[in-house]
Amino acid sequence: MAVPQDLFTFNPLGKKVQKEQVTTHKLSLLVLVYEYQQQKKPPDPLDPPIFSETEKRDFMTTLLDLLQSLHLELVVLKQRLEPILKPCLYEGFIARLKEFSEEGVQPLMDFFELVNNLVFPEPPDDPQIVKSSVFGLFIRRMVLAFNKLSFSQVTYFHSKVKAYYSVLVEAESELAKSMTESVMSLSGMEPLTKSGLGKSFDGLHLPSETVPGGFYSQKQAEYFIAQQAFMLLHNEQAALPPGKLQEKITALLRDMPDMAEAYFLSYLNSLRVKEYCTALHNLYNYFNRSANMAEESATPGKGQDEDVSRRYAALNLAVLLYRFGHKTEAMEALQESIRMAQKKNDHVCLQHALCWLHRLGDNNVAHTKNLMERSVSKSAELSLPYLTSLGVQALAKHNAITTAKPSSVFEYLVKSDILNCQHSLVGLMCISYAQKAALWSMYGKRECSSMCSQLVLNLDTSESMVYYNGESVCIALCNLALHHKDEGNYTTALDLVGNARHRFPAKSQYAHIWMCCEQVILFDRNLYNKKWSQAEQAVLNLRALNEDEANLRHGILLRETGEVTEASSELHSILKKESSRKKKEVSPDYECSVLLALVEVYTQTGNPATALPHVMDCITRAKEHHLHYLLAMATIYLAFIQFDMRLYEQALGLIEQHLLTVLTHGSCLDKARTLYLYSKCCVAAASKASPADRRSALASAVSVMNQVIDLFKKIEANHRVKDALYYQARLFNDLGYTAERNKCAYQFKQLDLLSATESPMEVTMF
Repeated sequence: MAVPQDLFTFNPLGKKVQKEQVTTHKLSLLVLVYEYQQQKKPPDPLDPPIFSETEKRDFMTTLLDLLQSLHLELVVLKQRLEPILKPCLYEGFIARLKEFSEEGVQPLMDFFELVNNLVFPEPPDDPQIVKSSVFGLFIRRMVLAFNKLSFSQVTYFHSKVKAYYSVLVEAESELAKSMTESVMSLSGMEPLTKSGLGKSFDGLHLPSETVPGGFYSQKQAEYFIAQQAFMLLHNEQAALPPGKLQEKITALLRDMPDMAEAYFLSYLNSLRVKEYCTALHNLYNYFNRSANMAEESATPGKGQDEDVSRRYAALNLAVLLYRFGHKTEAMEALQESIRMAQKKNDHVCLQHALCWLHRLGDNNVAHTKNLMERSVSKSAELSLPYLTSLGVQALAKHNAITTAKPSSVFEYLVKSDILNCQHSLVGLMCISYAQKAALWSMYGKRECSSMCSQLVLNLDTSESMVYYNGESVCIALCNLALHHKDEGNYTTALDLVGNARHRFPAKSQYAHIWMCCEQVILFDRNLYNKKWSQAEQAVLNLRALNEDEANLRHGILLRETGEVTEASSELHSILKKESSRKKKEVSPDYECSVLLALVEVYTQTGNPATALPHVMDCITRAKEHHLHYLLAMATIYLAFIQFDMRLYEQALGLIEQHLLTVLTHGSCLDKARTLYLYSKCCVAAASKASPADRRSALASAVSVMNQVIDLFKKIEANHRVKDALYYQARLFNDLGYTAERNKCAYQFKQLDLLSATESPMEVTMF
């Protein structure tokens, strides 16, 4: 029968490979075990042990790893063994392989009898290796597989052993030759040849085993699949590259066409590179083969295994269609899975389906909250900690987007943290802290958000010596990058984005997160520097990643360039679009940001009365959703409108109420603009005061303006620095400080040469 070349070829009647085969790599492991058993006991019982406890542990762990790994050539195996083996054991190991290579088939046959005696010795001797242990089972399987070989197969196996050993001999001779030539060239006898010192290992032809793909047993294939699946879920970067992994899977399926798990690994690999069509085919093949194998192995009283496969197939299909963006089709597949699970009373499948039901349903409605609460309570009853913790986090997110108090939201997350610690759910630990960082950022506590993001990066998330590197890690790096961007540390921010780029390459499934963050940083920096073309390019790049953020920043860019009519139209269209998406998952802080941007458009054109309804709307929404920082900023905008309407005392009172919040959690831009407005209000409010009080207010405003100028310089907003210097020069003039006034004027002139004022519209809000 021809071997299928396509991953999607269904071949249930394909010839099954032998579960165990004797190979050169496994023969080397048998030699290691035998030589170790012969040398571990000293000749005299009074002598100290030959191997220390540390050496025993290192040898056993390395041997177990070699048993589970793919086959290695002797050159590579030597590099693994030399650091941990004692010279006597290593010499015995090489001598035994040399004997097999040079003295024919008889030593090989005698050796398998010796190895068998380790497990089944002749009475009255006790076995040196327990027959039910890992290596006891390994030895028994190898001896059985060797005894099944015909004489011609034994002869062929001996030829492979000979070639296997000859590679090491050739490598050592090439290495010795290269070292000799190096010494001779240094002494001036002959020039160094082209081969160089590294040719001994890189330039040799290493003959591989004849079994295609390098998988010699079902156990090795299962170990490979489990290892790569764990890597894809825990740390995608540690797994094999997508192309190389697909080649391994293709080779595995060529040898074992009925291994359904390989198709599911291929499905995960296809999702990794967003190859949805291939992912769909692999998903179908996985469940087809799973159902076929269950049907073949089912006994007359257990014919329901096929139904299990079908309902989980429908559930996975719903998940895949959701990733397509086909929510209607995904809901139909999910309902089919629910019907089959209800028919068979499969509560575990129903809980998984319920988790996806509230994800596919309408968000931010009471019915969704009820589904989440039912999912959490039922998962706890069924002892499903992962689903319970995940449901608690989803419920916390739902409550945060609605009008729940922040204390209740974080109380839910504490419950999730307890479950994660009790059951060592590393991925959910990181997700929980990333969600806390997002919530603190939404509520306006930037320092708390930064702390939670750092906790994500400092958690001990290692499993099997592999650290977790999922979506939450990328989000945490981007949060810290944006935090440094707000402080004017653009170099540090871009370095953090570079670290995220290294962890999550451009073709990985989470790369869009750091790409979006990078464009936001570049946009803000170019906007402050009045580099309109670069800022517009950043908006275009951002539109391919996050359309909502791109639309908001496009409106801001239009406002900064003086195109206020287009900016107003753009921001109004965003608000109209958001109002029509009530059932969608819309973050309330995004709506408030759009409203504040629209307020700036109106105040920039000298229409403070028109901006007043939008400010009040923003204040109302911020209070309703407990957005403390946005509430403070909206109040500052209201104070500016009052200042523009010559209500100086009222504006000063509003600023003083929220000044501490802005200075504690605000960015450099917001702090500088708030202090700028505060100094203006103080001077304007003291205009009718006594000369002494007015002079004191002017001196205090000069000190505040020094901080404003420093903050504007940190974020490289030169045109705002010019505006602040102009106002400070006027303050010095009113105080009668001519030298200081002239110094400010000189600095203004120097900056004006670098970035000249092109239009009066550039003088933006406070």
